[in-house]
Amino acid sequence: MKEVLVCSGGAYPFITAGDKEFERSCRLEFYIASGPGGQKRNRTYSAARATHKKTNISAIAEESRSQADNKEKALKRLKKKIALQVRKDFSATGFKVHPEAAALFLKEGIEKINSKNRLYPLYCAILLDSIYTAKGKLSEASERLNSSTGKLNKVISSDKDIFNAVNRLRSSFGLNSLRFS
Repeated sequence: MKEVLVCSGGAYPFITAGDKEFERSCRLEFYIASGPGGQKRNRTYSAARATHKKTNISAIAEESRSQADNKEKALKRLKKKIALQVRKDFSATGFKVHPEAAALFLKEGIEKINSKNRLYPLYCAILLDSIYTAKGKLSEASERLNSSTGKLNKVISSDKDIFNAVNRLRSSFGLNSLRFS
């Protein structure tokens, strides 16, 4: 099992960075993808692997024949992976929703947003940081997010990556895993 990666700023500085700035903080590698796809696929360096230099987290994309498309997809996937794996230590300041995503966590509670929304990695990081600061307890995390436990559970269950990340966090605090509903 992976340990929880805790950084002073959490995932926020990485996932809120502009596209060019984020790309500069990554190491990009291009390679020839293997598998079916015809002559073009096996002859060009179109597959992309993006590795974040500070966290050493990486993501790949190799489904397109275009190197530029694969690079963009790998960087987008990398932002989400960082959001899922890097936690912020709020012990000194107390948990606060990141200002850039405050509109997503209104007084009515948490709502699911589309995974194609540019704020989705930030949304994931905030959800997981609230659960991390609550030591894996969904009831406490939902209070921090001005939501009900049922709504939080519904959001967690809507994305298998978030669901798995929550279960890894709960496991690190000695709690039972959630069951998929």
